[in-house]
Amino acid sequence: MRTRTIRALLLAVGLAGLAPAAASAAASAPASAPGAASPAAAQQGGPRITANLSTGVVKLGGTVNCVVQVEGAKQASLVRVPEVEGLKVERQSGPSINESFSLVGGRNTYSRTITWVVTLRPLELGEYAIPPMQLEVDGRVETTRELSLSVVQDLDGQELGRLAFVSVPERVYEGQPFTIRMEFGWDKQLDPMVNTANLILPWWNELPGTLELEDSAASLGQRMVEVNVNARLRARAVELGDVDVEGKPFRMLSLTRSFVATRAGRLDVTQSWLEFGRVTRRAFSEARETYHTGAPAFAIDVVPLPEAGRPFDFSGGVGSFQASAEVSRRDVDVGESIKLTVDWTGDANLEFFELPDPSRMAAFDGFRVYGKSGEHFYGDRRRVVYDIAPLSAQVQEVPALPLVIFDPELERYRTVSTQPIPLRVRALEGGVSLEELDTGGERGLAHHDLQTEPESNRAPGGVSGALVLASWLGLPVLWLGLRTAVRRHGAPDAPAARARARGLRRLRRELRGARGAGAQAHALHVFLGARSGEEPEAWEGRDLAAWSGAAAHPELVAALAALEADLDRSRWAGDDAPVDAARLTDFARRWTQEGL
Repeated sequence: MRTRTIRALLLAVGLAGLAPAAASAAASAPASAPGAASPAAAQQGGPRITANLSTGVVKLGGTVNCVVQVEGAKQASLVRVPEVEGLKVERQSGPSINESFSLVGGRNTYSRTITWVVTLRPLELGEYAIPPMQLEVDGRVETTRELSLSVVQDLDGQELGRLAFVSVPERVYEGQPFTIRMEFGWDKQLDPMVNTANLILPWWNELPGTLELEDSAASLGQRMVEVNVNARLRARAVELGDVDVEGKPFRMLSLTRSFVATRAGRLDVTQSWLEFGRVTRRAFSEARETYHTGAPAFAIDVVPLPEAGRPFDFSGGVGSFQASAEVSRRDVDVGESIKLTVDWTGDANLEFFELPDPSRMAAFDGFRVYGKSGEHFYGDRRRVVYDIAPLSAQVQEVPALPLVIFDPELERYRTVSTQPIPLRVRALEGGVSLEELDTGGERGLAHHDLQTEPESNRAPGGVSGALVLASWLGLPVLWLGLRTAVRRHGAPDAPAARARARGLRRLRRELRGARGAGAQAHALHVFLGARSGEEPEAWEGRDLAAWSGAAAHPELVAALAALEADLDRSRWAGDDAPVDAARLTDFARRWTQEGL
């Protein structure tokens, strides 16, 4: 077989646990993986560019399609398809444009996909590396990834090997996670001679209209084996052992990949192949005996979420959700901070739904909600910690926290809630509620701190002689106590104080590198969080009218509300165009000058 290639590719890519020759072949593979994201895709928030072959292995005389897609761009053009000796470009079609709109959490989102199809016909046998194709995307030059193609005389091995997709859904909803699982292997009788195996999956890491999810950890007792994908990537597969296939024992393995569908339409999973066999190396030559077995292409239909019956407070959560909650303490005083920890689990898009905000819920009117003090994602669990405080002794429980989701199994919207948690709240001295304290951002004087005794009933000078003496004796202790408190909470070098002081400077620095309204909004919330001593997320969607102390600065609050509205409008309109950075810095300067 004659081999012609732009860059040397090795088919002898080893399967972990096989002969050392296979491992050395894997080590010599080129560094740039064909499944790696394109430069444009790597830019957070920028357009996503993908390129897929309809098959990674083709018989001489056949054709293969290369599908190039750009998601999230206003304008794009396919500038150059590189010439590859031995491959002929038969035709090029496109661009075709697909646009869609969706409403999540009261916000409109817009997506736009531009597609080209390039048909290639191989003229000679061999292994081909198709160099990156060049595009112009919103005025910038971008490239696709490099693609690999094997052209063979015959596709031997269909009876000796097996590659099949199992448990693949035919239909999913937009936003719903799903898993593609494949099983592959070869005749057990061939196992002693097999020292090379490679899965040829053109769609791997490049499935338009999806986001890849982290693979869950393997179950205890499962034997994991590293396999090669597209000649240069490594993936962890489960060893299934000997499996009966049409009356013959096969050595079989299983590999899964999880995704979440990001837009309605059709997901095309192109033809896949397993290449296996034996490579024998000598001093100056190499002999190969390789086989191929394939699985046909298939498609998954992604349907949009129904508009009918969609609640206004829909979180964007899609899947089967469970919710649980616990509190850091159940016996508290009025005004004491309680950490409410909430876990969401299940087969759902846990990374992508909008967290519920207790400060906007009537059920939490008996609490002051300070925001979120922590948020973590553990793969199969999303956890957030809310910081809340009861306002009065009449509070008897932490209410249920609801989350509105779409359940694909029931095919309807529903609410998943935590269980209420009983509390015992003790009143402050004199029966004062937290609302009756000074709510200017720090705890002020309670009613029982005020002087109510007439001056005429007090000793001359306003205090007794014994009290004066005790005060003089206690001054050193008082000074040490105040100094300790200042060092911990109010000194210029304390962490919170440093964050407040650096807030404006950091905002200016981050705005210089912010490319869109989303990045600007994050920088603004970091500034506000540093000034208020909260997490930046506490300012995401905050009800400014109800925020403590807001009424004291109506002009600044109105300016902040206008900024947030303009940033949201740009973030969710589809173009993420930045607002005038001078507006943000001018607002932050005035906010700082007012001591907020």
